[in-house]
Amino acid sequence: MSGQLKPCPFCGESKAYIVYNIEMEPDGITCPACHIVVRFPRIKVKGGEMFEVAIGKMTDAWNRRAGAGSGQQGG
Repeated sequence: MSGQLKPCPFCGESKAYIVYNIEMEPDGITCPACHIVVRFPRIKVKGGEMFEVAIGKMTDAWNRRAGAGSGQQGG
């Protein structure tokens, strides 16, 4: 799992960051430039899963680009 977020796929800003819910669990990723918030409802801290694992999964999902190198669109 990669620890570094790629630039925002919507505007190109390089300072996207993890956001947390009211329980202080990782909840999604936001871009400070275009204010997009991408939530990952299927990635939750549950059953003793560590924050680092959930953050890693969110980072991997954010960094995955639709159709990258394959000419396909969609997820």
